[in-house]
Amino acid sequence: MKKDKIPKNRDIEEMFLGSDEEDVETRMSKNTRMQRKSNLRQQFFDDALQEKVGAFILDIKMAYYKEGVGDISLEVVKQGRDIIIKTHPKISGKNR
Repeated sequence: MKKDKIPKNRDIEEMFLGSDEEDVETRMSKNTRMQRKSNLRQQFFDDALQEKVGAFILDIKMAYYKEGVGDISLEVVKQGRDIIIKTHPKISGKNR
């Protein structure tokens, strides 16, 4: 098996010739934009609201469970200025 020789005494341009290097500032700005969007969403859906919605969904899931339904699906719908979370039993691929 032949080993490739690594050339010595090269300058920076020669070492990075042919490599694709993305600008660090560009990567950082993409991450910053994504974090801002995430923070904006969390601003409206704070921990107290998440807790309340989670409790309601758990109550509905327990009601379905008492009826013998194991899994449920959630669908989020916007109607005018209202947001509605619809629930229904999950349909398996076999029953479709």
